[in-house]
Amino acid sequence: MPDATAPPFWAAPALLAAVVSALGFVGKTIADLVLRLRADARDRRSRLTELYALLRAGDVAFAVQRELRKRLASQLRERLPKTANLPPGFDRLFFATYAEMTDEERQLHLLIRTMTVHTFRPLNQSLLEWLRADRYFRAVSPSDRRLGGLALFLSQLEAHLVLWVAKYEAWIPQHPEHALVFLADEERHGVGFPKGGTSILAGLLGHPYPQQTNTQMEPTRAGS
Repeated sequence: MPDATAPPFWAAPALLAAVVSALGFVGKTIADLVLRLRADARDRRSRLTELYALLRAGDVAFAVQRELRKRLASQLRERLPKTANLPPGFDRLFFATYAEMTDEERQLHLLIRTMTVHTFRPLNQSLLEWLRADRYFRAVSPSDRRLGGLALFLSQLEAHLVLWVAKYEAWIPQHPEHALVFLADEERHGVGFPKGGTSILAGLLGHPYPQQTNTQMEPTRAGS
């Protein structure tokens, strides 16, 4: 008959030590997993913050360039009667009148072109680098309730940027009369900059929703 006063089998010193060790290992594993998950979450938020900053910088630069090209177009149309017969489009207008521009108009044209070369090109290259480094957000299903809209935006953004870079190389370096790189304007050379990305990211990051600066059709983001 078992001795009721005897210690339970699991209280044997060796077995107890093994149980304690196993519990400690499991606890450490869970703690490590929690820390890793938190680190992954911080890294993903940091990545989204970087993307948000790039898009916001592009929005601001676009708004500035938009005002400059509107000013130049207005001056050219007022001064040159032949512009009334030109097909629509800012780049067509600037290209057709480049040789007849005054010094002031040339300065505006150069400023617009410089923003395309030294602002939009680096921004778009940085966006492409971000996309190519991403292994998480683009893999999310578009039907995902929280991140699906972002995944769809990113796929559209990549398609746009690849085409933008190709047109830039053909359009800008050897042609000083060109100042803008549009894909979805009247010439329809590609797909425009996708809408809504900045607002999607603001929602995910808990930022105030930005005012819309790129509400026109491509010109849906110049340099875009």
